[in-house]
Amino acid sequence: MEELSFSELLNESLDIPDTGKKVKGTVIRVESEEVFIDFGFKSEGVVPREEFNIINGGPDVQVGDQVDVVLENLKSQYGVPLLSKKKAEIQEELRIVNEKFSNKEKINAQILQDVKGGFIVNIGDKTEIRAFLPGSQVDTRPVRDFKKLIGQTVEARIINMTEKGIVISRRVLLEEAREKRIEELMSTLKVGDTISGKISNTINSGAFVDLGGIEGFIPFSEISWGRIRNPNEVLTIGNEISTKVINIAEGPKITLSLKQTTSDPWQEVKQKYQSGTKIKGSVVSVKDFGVFVELEPGIEGLIHSSEMTWTKRFRHPKEIVNAGSVVEAVVLEVDTEKKRIGLSLRQIEPSPWETFKDSNPSGKRVKGTIKNITNNGLFVEVSEGLVGLVRPDQISWQGKEDPNESFKTGDQIEVSVINVDVKNQRVALGIKQLTTDPWIEVNNNYKVRESSITGKVSKLNDYGITLELENSIEGFIRNSEFAKTGSRDLIKQVKIGDEITSLVMGFDKRKRQINLSKKAYENFQEKAQVSSFNSSQGDSNVTFGDLFAKEFTSSVDTQKQED
Repeated sequence: MEELSFSELLNESLDIPDTGKKVKGTVIRVESEEVFIDFGFKSEGVVPREEFNIINGGPDVQVGDQVDVVLENLKSQYGVPLLSKKKAEIQEELRIVNEKFSNKEKINAQILQDVKGGFIVNIGDKTEIRAFLPGSQVDTRPVRDFKKLIGQTVEARIINMTEKGIVISRRVLLEEAREKRIEELMSTLKVGDTISGKISNTINSGAFVDLGGIEGFIPFSEISWGRIRNPNEVLTIGNEISTKVINIAEGPKITLSLKQTTSDPWQEVKQKYQSGTKIKGSVVSVKDFGVFVELEPGIEGLIHSSEMTWTKRFRHPKEIVNAGSVVEAVVLEVDTEKKRIGLSLRQIEPSPWETFKDSNPSGKRVKGTIKNITNNGLFVEVSEGLVGLVRPDQISWQGKEDPNESFKTGDQIEVSVINVDVKNQRVALGIKQLTTDPWIEVNNNYKVRESSITGKVSKLNDYGITLELENSIEGFIRNSEFAKTGSRDLIKQVKIGDEITSLVMGFDKRKRQINLSKKAYENFQEKAQVSSFNSSQGDSNVTFGDLFAKEFTSSVDTQKQED
């Protein structure tokens, strides 16, 4: 056996503890600045009084108290060994910390301050043991504001412990809790279940819900039955809500619905909004093709642009209504399958065509203003916003006329109501109906083969001559009925404006013309002269009527051959 040195034998005989080793001692005297402790050595040791109040204040130390201390130095300024209660506590705390590190136990960490890359924390119980909490290990999500965490105490786990320092992580505990929560939740969760959670975040496409360690997502379309512009109109981060599970996929990915926790308002639409019902609603959107009106949350109807107004012209529906305004409309139709409601703004008031028809029956004279002139006729405003049409063939009894020749836009004219088509929103008007149709009197005023007429040439062509007669009646002389010898070149013999007398030969109702014959009239004149001469000579065997009848028959036969 190796012999011990003199100093070792001396220390062994004196039972001196190793420097830095923790020993138990008893308080034997308390002074203002020092506390004297019997720690089993021949001389008591001393501990500065301030070390007894290092954590959380506490009562003053008393004689007889048992305390753990560490020998720092056998010689001190006090003349007795210097002891440290603080270092003993640190050793005990480090022992506990090391044990928790080995067993992967949770620890409590008080966040003291933020530094580059993370936080300085205290993980000691009775004395301060500093450790480092990296920013990436604070939460499962990035931390935006480190300052808010200072002063908080959080649960964490020691992930590294060396002479250089201690590193802890809160994130590992959160991830473990999340995994456990996922396992528990996924083992029981199914589509159709109702589950509660807190809104953790909102984006344009929807909202995330913290279900207790696992997140679910509410698509934008599943937030509300009604129209919303963004999720924040309905949801607030941090608020707890109840949702319905509508899909579960691997990941896990849980799709939720907020609106399906309440009944679909469309289930009662058919009964509440029957065709013809007058309703009020708020305009939520104005488009080129119409206006969307919210009747109640989740129920909207469309007023098509064609149903905005009866007569007022507009380029865009926003000239009639604005978003946010309240309007009254009539329900036209309801399609619950497609979730559409057709509305009408104009049908709140009676149709102006129906009103006009009730007070203006066919044949009534009304006054109006020419709003436009086209080849189709005259467009005449006969009531505010209500325009009727006078077609070219309804201007004159003579037939179609060019509307631009006799009228101009802005003229005040009188017209006659022909017909009001309420369904197609059309009003047929006429001008010629203001006077009696002269053709009605033609048969009374003119006799075939007896009446002669004088008229002015108004038209001239290779087929014949058109005469303008009284009361805007037209007469027509065929080329073959112009002269006895015929005439192939009327243009050289007749000009527009010439007056011609001829005999009535018949009536063309379709063309509204009187068929005339200048040749027959001249024959009539000649026979009349012959008859007059014979009468003066006493020849009574030949009469004018006989001669005219013979000539007339010959003329008709010739005309039939030409026809």
